[in-house]
Amino acid sequence: MLDIQSLRQGDVTVITLKGRVDGSNASQLEVALQNALVAKQYKIVVDLSETSFVSSAGMRALLKARSETQDKRSELRLAALTPFILDSFKLVGLDKLFKLYDSRQAALADF
Repeated sequence: MLDIQSLRQGDVTVITLKGRVDGSNASQLEVALQNALVAKQYKIVVDLSETSFVSSAGMRALLKARSETQDKRSELRLAALTPFILDSFKLVGLDKLFKLYDSRQAALADF
């Protein structure tokens, strides 16, 4: 099960994921990211502090959004990855494609 919450903090959209991101719900993440971009919210932080798992489908949704943010001269940052998720991202090289932060606050402060 996945719960997605989106809120504005200043000029940044924070998308918080709670639960597991897998093939059955990765499209929900993709929709949340697309909604932010359609609304011209070009500074996005995805908070993964309460996320227990991100499947390849979830990684694909994040990569798609990253590509679209680059096209719009905006930025997508990932915050508070658990050690398990961080290891998964490192295994497939995503740690080199995304700006990763230890906390939501650190990601927000770096904009």
